[in-house]
Amino acid sequence: MAMMAVAGVGRIGKDPEMTYTPSGTAVTKFSLAVDGFRKDEEGNRETHWFDVVAFGKTAEFVAQYLDKGARVSLSGRLEQDRWTDKQSGQARSRIVVVAEHVQSEESRTEAEGRRAAVPARGAPQPDDYGADDPGRFPDG
Repeated sequence: MAMMAVAGVGRIGKDPEMTYTPSGTAVTKFSLAVDGFRKDEEGNRETHWFDVVAFGKTAEFVAQYLDKGARVSLSGRLEQDRWTDKQSGQARSRIVVVAEHVQSEESRTEAEGRRAAVPARGAPQPDDYGADDPGRFPDG
């Protein structure tokens, strides 16, 4: 079985959302904004958005300690999520980052200062993981 390892640093796009599988495993979903290398005409770096899912203790850590705007590093693997669109019947797929390790890259003081500041993010917000996506992820 081939695996695509991934590692990156970015900011959480919106507050992580934790749920549990029927077997009781914690599952947390969040989006990660990562600056690209290219710049637009105004000199701003383009932003790339990634859907991320974490399981177990990693999911619990993300949900409990991290929030929108938090700067994090993560490592994990890429996984393809496939489903059939309920409205159109079309086969759909997307690539998701399955985070195995997530670490905060800001101090408590930095996090508190960020939370106290008025949110002024210029990057667009991603959609909610695809409105027609049933959110099927493996159980751990």
